[in-house]
Amino acid sequence: MSACLAELGVTACEWCRGEDIVTRAGPERAEAKLCRHLDACPTCRGTGFLRTRDANGYEVMGSCARGGIVRRVARFNEMALPARFHDVRLASYEARGGPQNNQRQMRAIVEALRDRLIDAQRPDGAIEPGIRGLGLSGTPGVGKTHLLCALARELTIDYGMVVRYADFSNLLWDLKSRFEQGSGEASLLAPLIDADVLVLDEVGKGKASEWDISIIDALVAGRYNRRKTIVFATNYAFAETAGGVDMNRAASGARSGGGLSHLETLKDRVHDRVFSRLCEMCELVTVIGPDQRKASLPDAARGAR
Repeated sequence: MSACLAELGVTACEWCRGEDIVTRAGPERAEAKLCRHLDACPTCRGTGFLRTRDANGYEVMGSCARGGIVRRVARFNEMALPARFHDVRLASYEARGGPQNNQRQMRAIVEALRDRLIDAQRPDGAIEPGIRGLGLSGTPGVGKTHLLCALARELTIDYGMVVRYADFSNLLWDLKSRFEQGSGEASLLAPLIDADVLVLDEVGKGKASEWDISIIDALVAGRYNRRKTIVFATNYAFAETAGGVDMNRAASGARSGGGLSHLETLKDRVHDRVFSRLCEMCELVTVIGPDQRKASLPDAARGAR
């Protein structure tokens, strides 16, 4: 239960479920706002500030617990989470069973990273550098984006961390649009490099042109030099195994009718320098399981080509 709910003498809130913050799907991105129960806060009357007196009797301005909530709302809105994933939780990640699947272990792995980041959070809210991140590889539909967005949501809503989310293909599109408008890359890349945690989805997607590689290189190198945490997802296998390509990718290629010789790895897509740094910065895990999107379709639609 939140501090403001306790001050109001309320045990639960039907709108925010005790988070003090309500999120919704905006036109393009997830949006957050203060829960309506905070307007009745008896301490600050909804302003987020308190008038108190110091030891000398002078009136000074302080912060109510609501002030910290206002900052968390701002940080959530700056994060640029996709609208569809505004309300996802790690607890709501749906794992599919099966002897060959490891989706049930994925939530525990992401939760362990969350706990390491929480333990590394300083009193000022910033994260101590050097926390190793996480890379998730897997075929479409196994829940990689859900896990990334749920982690990002909890870090901002619950702990006020500075997190940035970016879909790599959309990031490239935004950069090209800004370049055409006369803006440089730095204004868009700097917040991603400086954030406490960068959540990067769809790594390796795109044409893998020289310019595309230069952008991912700039992001990874910038955070590598600052020892900042990256969490990312990709549809590409991390590397070839001793017995051939990663079996999760092989299964995907077989289902889609593509030959195994056409399967690229993430190392192929981002080149040696970037991949080497990602290996050092992140624990790399392959998510193996069925396409959860297809699982909700009727049998006839699921088998249609």
